[in-house]
Amino acid sequence: MRTSIVIIFVLVLAIINAGFAQLSEQSEFLGANDAFARKLARHYFALGDVYLELYDSEGRKPFIFDKVIANYKEGLLLDPANARREYRLGYSYHMMRRLKEASIRYDNALRLDPPRLPSQNDIDLIIKYAPRLFVHQKEYFKLEDVVAVIHPEKTVIGYHLFWDDDIDYPEDNDPADHEVLWIEFDQKTGKVTGVYTYFHRAILSTEEAVKDANLNNNRARINIQWGQHGSLPIGWEKLKPEAIYPITGIKSEVETMQTRYQDAIKGRRLPDHPLGKDWPERFEGSYKDYTKYTKEIEIRTMLQKKKNIIISKWPNAVIDHYFLDYNFFPKREWPWNTDK
Repeated sequence: MRTSIVIIFVLVLAIINAGFAQLSEQSEFLGANDAFARKLARHYFALGDVYLELYDSEGRKPFIFDKVIANYKEGLLLDPANARREYRLGYSYHMMRRLKEASIRYDNALRLDPPRLPSQNDIDLIIKYAPRLFVHQKEYFKLEDVVAVIHPEKTVIGYHLFWDDDIDYPEDNDPADHEVLWIEFDQKTGKVTGVYTYFHRAILSTEEAVKDANLNNNRARINIQWGQHGSLPIGWEKLKPEAIYPITGIKSEVETMQTRYQDAIKGRRLPDHPLGKDWPERFEGSYKDYTKYTKEIEIRTMLQKKKNIIISKWPNAVIDHYFLDYNFFPKREWPWNTDK
């Protein structure tokens, strides 16, 4: 039933898109009607957003990706000073690992909406709210980098974590496993008001995590899944993770930790791949052991040493442009819909 709805949705969008394409060819008319051009651009951008959600939720099919790119490009021809859509186009290319095209669009977005370098107060803020990370005692991969991005308008910080690799993906040409969590706080009281973690396309959040953070000097405890590095807030056990796409309304179930444990004890993907020749082949132990996180990683030291800190709405762009000299897979910018 859901597949049929998506197919109908795509067909309707294609018809609408064709109509917009005919209008955009009338360049003289649009040039004399800037307001109409901007309105038409908004339609293209909205279609690009819808197709991007369909692309991510429906198995990343190339024909849907082509629609994403075409609509964002059409919109930017009509509204070339739109930083958000330049960023979204760069993000789309990045998802497909078309890295040169992604970097060009990221640069355009940052030119239109430049980031700010942190003051000492900003650095102090990052250190203050830096979460406590706990990994399994048998975790094989190291945490290579941490980048902290402060939202310029909202009281939220994204902590982007880059692990050596993912146990199941030695062949993906990403030399790091990119994960992210967000800490929201009250500027007046200084208390943590939200803890959000990225877990395999789902966003997890619990009241227990907020309470725990405020009982521990504003530092939330985040447990890191063995091998795959999904981030888990306190109280995650009661959640049923699902990926939610706010524009299309699509919801996709995400495999639970119990299911992931069953896969882990059977053995990882591509056990004979040469890049993973030294990796553990499977998790050895019970589910209780699999969900036991006792080894703490102190990220404050990494942040103070490297100072990978910046203020921007566009995390993947600033990480690409300012901080990392290796490829990474892009992740959600913020825990909410980026239109907000």
